[in-house]
Amino acid sequence: MIFMPRLLDNNALENSSVVANCTMNRERSLSGYNRELGLNIMTELTNRSENSPRIRWLDLCCGTGRALEETTRLLAHRGLADQIEIVGLDLVDHFTAVPTPPTLRLITHSVTDWAPKTDTTWSPAYMDCTT
Repeated sequence: MIFMPRLLDNNALENSSVVANCTMNRERSLSGYNRELGLNIMTELTNRSENSPRIRWLDLCCGTGRALEETTRLLAHRGLADQIEIVGLDLVDHFTAVPTPPTLRLITHSVTDWAPKTDTTWSPAYMDCTT
């Protein structure tokens, strides 16, 4: 007989200590996306901005938002800050990027029932890049 561990339901998982584990990716820097995911966020956003007036990046489980704040600063330096909106979603409210610029939104919410707002100037409610 094979033993199968019982999986936690969403509520139990969201209330467990796992979601706030800093040894995972909670404090990932921008370079970590390239190293750990093989994705150069700045190249991706810059390339997409050449073909579209508005770009949205959604980072699920963004941790402290460190990489998002770093990206926002780099985009401003390149003159792209007003063209690219960054949305970070995390279950735990431990964001480091305070205060945030208007194009960076850090949201504390579960990924199981969150949906992008459609009532902003950044509509439609889809994301161009999701991590």
